[in-house]
Amino acid sequence: MAAPLTEIMTSRICRQFHHRKSLIRLLQRRHTTMIDDDSPSSEEQRLQELKSSFSTGTHTPNAEKPIIPLAALPKTTRADTAAIEHIPVTENGYQFKKHPGRMKSDKITEIPEILENTLESIFKDSECKSLETDGRSLYNQLMKRQLPESQSSLTARARKIEPFVISRLSNKQQAKLQELIALPELTEDELKELKNIQNNIQNQIKKRLRFTTYHYRPLQYTADFALKYSYSRMIPNYSVLTECLNEIKRRDPDFEPQSLLNMGSGVGSAVWATNRLWSESVREYYCVDNASEMNKMAMQILKEGDMNRQSMVIPNVYFRDKLPLQKGGRFSLVICAYTLMDFPNQKSRLQLIRELWDRTEDYFILVDVGTYAGFLLIQEARRKLLKCPHNQHCPKFRYAPENVPCNFEVQCQKWKGQSQDRMKERYSYVIFKRGKLAEDMTNEWPRIVFSEVLQKRQKDMAYCTICCPDGTLSRRSISRGRNGRELYRMTCESQWGDLLPVKLEHENESNITMDREDSADDGTGWNNLAEQNMTTDSKKTTSHTKDMFDSDSLYNIKDDSPEEK
Repeated sequence: MAAPLTEIMTSRICRQFHHRKSLIRLLQRRHTTMIDDDSPSSEEQRLQELKSSFSTGTHTPNAEKPIIPLAALPKTTRADTAAIEHIPVTENGYQFKKHPGRMKSDKITEIPEILENTLESIFKDSECKSLETDGRSLYNQLMKRQLPESQSSLTARARKIEPFVISRLSNKQQAKLQELIALPELTEDELKELKNIQNNIQNQIKKRLRFTTYHYRPLQYTADFALKYSYSRMIPNYSVLTECLNEIKRRDPDFEPQSLLNMGSGVGSAVWATNRLWSESVREYYCVDNASEMNKMAMQILKEGDMNRQSMVIPNVYFRDKLPLQKGGRFSLVICAYTLMDFPNQKSRLQLIRELWDRTEDYFILVDVGTYAGFLLIQEARRKLLKCPHNQHCPKFRYAPENVPCNFEVQCQKWKGQSQDRMKERYSYVIFKRGKLAEDMTNEWPRIVFSEVLQKRQKDMAYCTICCPDGTLSRRSISRGRNGRELYRMTCESQWGDLLPVKLEHENESNITMDREDSADDGTGWNNLAEQNMTTDSKKTTSHTKDMFDSDSLYNIKDDSPEEK
């Protein structure tokens, strides 16, 4: 008699699951990760650690993610009157969709026509016949990149795995291990036997780490890579940088940069984005990239595809493979986008951040991919530069420690011939301001975060999660009757990444706060930052330096060196 259909389907699913699992293990075994504890300890200390691990024998379960409680805004909280005055008025009333807190555009960011035509010509003349497929593959590869793990973090992870490995030993080995650990002194044969068991445990730990450790490999910037990168990343990079620069222009309309320093310039997307907004004021574009093929591609695009042409579409663009000398002066605008991932260790990244900040006259922009790895890079830079009492750590470290980044989204234009109508690019970024912030009413407004932050679950009621100027994260409900029609309508017309035009009083309840540690970098590796319980500073902000949202705001940093604070 034939087996029931449910049993047949269950059997197929199980076979597919085990087959897929074995393939993944086979691919992961191609890489090896060795662990060498660079902090040697005595044999007696190691025995004590081993004894402690044996007595534990199980993994410590991960703490559950805290849930942000929903709380209503107080009845006294109303829309900022200064914001209402700046809302356009027509015959039909206020145009709340154009309130001054709108920072993110819901429209597609279109690239200049001359740039689009040039890229189309370059791609058409290239010998690559599968450019769209290869470009999509490269895009996915770049989105999956992770930071290389430091030796100290690998050692720490190995020690966490050790109790579980010991618990999986045979009964005979566990009994022998317990017997040897209990002995006050060991003979030469007993010590040799204990070391054999330890070696067995270490090999099992290494084997498990191979399946969970990311194997970092630097990118090879060849001519073929530059072509594929232009196809897959030019439009997203341009759209993201245009969005970042637009926020500066909205919040500081008097700012007119005279010069641009673009570190890791790639194919020149920062040059095109800056020229779109400040073509009349910028007199010098200084592009730094040690990959000669990327510089050639950027130059070819600026020459409309003809390398024999002398002039460029955008004048006064200079390409170098090293940063200019500091004595040469500072730049009005410094941009470092999608570059920090190429540095293999924290020390080199922080050194670059320090050098770029020293060359900044007004604004310093850091941008990276919207993955958790990119978000951590942005937070690493913040921790390096922001060491004064009016800056807090990002509250998302406490709310969502399980690989949930703080990022935003922009609508990108598609290439001609691509199947999708539009592309959505997610990114993490931070903007630093040297000196005092520009006088702007938006400096005291909270920012709406998370992708689905606004839900009208019932009539005249809106919900959103906001990151507040005091470094707290809270989920709020806004009612038309309780908080006024203006604030309710502006909330409904806002989206992910916009500022909510309201001044909030500091409240301890229903908020996620964080205590800040203002210690200097300990140099033990990046992962220490992600594993800490990061919290806000208890000190108050000064009146002229209002703090704003962590991963997407303008920060005020004084001219004196952060190391001296």
